[in-house]
Amino acid sequence: MFAMSVAASQVTARAGRPRDRQLSARILATTRDLVTRHGYDEVTTEMIARTAGIGKQSLYRRWPGKAELVLEAFTSSAREQIDDALPRGSMSRRLTVFLRLTFEALQVTAPAIRSLMATAQRDAAFREQFKLRLIEPRRQALRRVLAESERHVSAENLDAAVVALFGALWYRLLLDEPLDVAFAGRLVNIVLDGVK
Repeated sequence: MFAMSVAASQVTARAGRPRDRQLSARILATTRDLVTRHGYDEVTTEMIARTAGIGKQSLYRRWPGKAELVLEAFTSSAREQIDDALPRGSMSRRLTVFLRLTFEALQVTAPAIRSLMATAQRDAAFREQFKLRLIEPRRQALRRVLAESERHVSAENLDAAVVALFGALWYRLLLDEPLDVAFAGRLVNIVLDGVK
C-alpha cells in the first residue's frame, strides 16, 4: 500500500506542466528592467505581467509575491554577471574582478538598488526579505572569493573584510558617488593588507 502511494505521488508530481525556464528568465529580465527604470514602489505585479506578456497567475505560480520576484531578479542577475564570470587565481585577481564586475553592474542598476534599500528602511517585512534574498547571497559570494584564495584568512578577518568592502560600496552607492576601477583597486589593496 505504501509503495503504491509513493508511486502514485511521483506520477502526480510529474503530471503537472513543466516550468518553462525561458519564461522565468523573461519574467526576471522584465522585472529588473521595470524596477531599474521606475523604482520598486512604482512597479506592480500587474505591470510586470503585462510587459512580459503573461497573466498574473504565471507570476504567482513561481513567486509568492512582488518582493520575492524583484529580489530574485536582481540576485540571479548578479550571479550571472559577476559570480559566473570570476576567474581562477589569486585573491587579488579574483577580488579585483569581483569588484569591477559589481561596479559595472551597478552602473545600470544603482537607482533600482537604492530604491530597494529605501523600501527596506520603511518596511520591516521587506527588509527581512531584502537581507535574506539579496544582501546575504552577495555577502556569501564575496566570502567565497576571499576564502577560496591561496592564503588562509581567519573567520574574524573574513567577516571584517566583507563588512568593510560592502560598507564602502553601500556608502558610495547611497550617496551616488563614483564606483569605478580606481576605487576598486584601492579597496583591494586595503583588504589585502588587512587580511595578511
